[in-house]
Amino acid sequence: MLLQRLVEYSDSRDSTIPPFHRDLEFHWQLELAADGTLAARDLTPLADDTSTKPRGVRHVVPSVVRTVGVAPQLAADDIQYVLGWADSQSRPERVAHCHEEFRALCARWADSETGAGDPVAQAVARFYAAELETQVHQPEEFSSKQRVLIAVDGRPAHRAGSVVPFWSAEVATRKGGGTRGVCLVCGRVGDLLDTLPAKVKSTLVPGATNDAALVSINERVFGYDLTTRLAGSPVCLACGEAIGAALVDILGSAHATSYADQDSRLAWWLTGSTNSDPMRLLDEANPDDVLPWLASVHHGTPRGNPHDRTAFCSLTVGGNIARIMVRDWVDMPLTELEANIAAWFDDHEMSPVARNARRHHPMWALALSLGRWDRTAERYVDFRTRGADRPTHTQRDLQRAAIRGLPVPVSLLRHLIHRISTDGHLDDPRAALIRLCLTRSPLSGEKPMPDLDTTNTDPSYIAGRIFAVLEQIQQDANRDQKLNTTYGDRYFSGAVLNPRAAITSGRRDATAWLKKLRRAGTAHYRERELDDLFALIPPGEGLPGRASLLQQSQFLLGYHQQRAHRWEQLRTRRDGPTPPAAETQDDQTNTTNPNEEIQQ
Repeated sequence: MLLQRLVEYSDSRDSTIPPFHRDLEFHWQLELAADGTLAARDLTPLADDTSTKPRGVRHVVPSVVRTVGVAPQLAADDIQYVLGWADSQSRPERVAHCHEEFRALCARWADSETGAGDPVAQAVARFYAAELETQVHQPEEFSSKQRVLIAVDGRPAHRAGSVVPFWSAEVATRKGGGTRGVCLVCGRVGDLLDTLPAKVKSTLVPGATNDAALVSINERVFGYDLTTRLAGSPVCLACGEAIGAALVDILGSAHATSYADQDSRLAWWLTGSTNSDPMRLLDEANPDDVLPWLASVHHGTPRGNPHDRTAFCSLTVGGNIARIMVRDWVDMPLTELEANIAAWFDDHEMSPVARNARRHHPMWALALSLGRWDRTAERYVDFRTRGADRPTHTQRDLQRAAIRGLPVPVSLLRHLIHRISTDGHLDDPRAALIRLCLTRSPLSGEKPMPDLDTTNTDPSYIAGRIFAVLEQIQQDANRDQKLNTTYGDRYFSGAVLNPRAAITSGRRDATAWLKKLRRAGTAHYRERELDDLFALIPPGEGLPGRASLLQQSQFLLGYHQQRAHRWEQLRTRRDGPTPPAAETQDDQTNTTNPNEEIQQ
């Protein structure tokens, strides 16, 4: 189904790129005259040498997958193919072989039915027949892998009218397996490919070190029924070209998401003609846009037209050297995706602690919060920072949970709690992630509330609330002085794993804090608040000792919501209630959206 969707996508797009062509960068141009002689003995440099890393000029030229073998491209190729020059890193005998194959290709082009009447093809063939490439001056610095563009009378040879038909026939000869059969994609009988004719550049496939192919079996042990190449996945020439073109277009589009230092890239598209952009909401979480989506959840009314047959497709890929790994493939009705996105925001809604903060968070902010908190800069370390301690599968795990409506992997929750304990930092995005994990976890009972739940008698949840109140008591008692180490600084990390020990110490220390508050006349309220919380603990259970992962999550949720409740009370007394539409970006996630700087 994936291959069929890719072919459908390729057929629907308005592309001016000829078949079996690719956008490549060129550093040099070889100038020929119309009669096939040299127009200039020196190569024309195309690279901009004013920058620290010179960039060449990009051209869409004939190109197919080149494996470890020798395979020349038409009218434009590496220096080793076009001129037979070897640098210090290349083997001269192999470079000579590459050049001979390129010359032979140019001769076949000129002798073909379409090339026989093409003056450009004839000029290039005469140039190589006379071995005039030996008269070209070598520049002081060059690499065998730098690309050279052949031009005849100043016009690139790859634009000649005979190039596309000849090159298409050449690719069919190279990539064809010599067999006919039923294409797995289109279902028609035709000539089948031996290998796919196109690859995706490595910059679009995280983890790939070389340009990568979607399907490639080069050892029998890896193939179905011990077959190699595409024997287990028969694809015709037309479908093979469409698959490669669609992959390059989709993964390089504005609908592709890839956070730095993550192991995957997600790209999506819709099958119908619609202006809907459902994934934008996940990456922006604009409050004015989120609220209508949540209304559909709370009122039980689906968004959009239930009879809409538009499908949402998303492809998540990673790389391994020169192979594309499909990590996830989604093909679902658009209406189902919209329901899942609405549920995503409903499940991670969280009362904020930060001033003027939002209750719902963009995907990138949640992913960012799984990394290390920099106390000095008071922000999370960026996706590109070394030592961020952020799982490389964070992006795809969160995106998969949002798109498919699935639970978040337990490994992410475990890592999140580890980071909270290590950093001593819990903020709105991290608390929202905890609630999301608990809401969708089969281990938890009732769905946690987004705001303080005064009816929740879970001992771990109550322990978190008590810890927050003890922290507040110390802060209130010492407002006139700055403490070097607070109760929270000293006990928070340990309290996550063992609330009983931390709260026992805090209750003992609270005697001195309350004594200060009695002088101010505010101790009674705090003492009653503590007593009421301890009274909520079910008889015979007591405070948890060594906590499980679920208990640690409940503790942190109670701690955060107790703090958020207090600050909301203070804000309400001072400013009045804050309308939902006035929510703004949480200043604790002080960074830019990584989707704005996707590495191409």
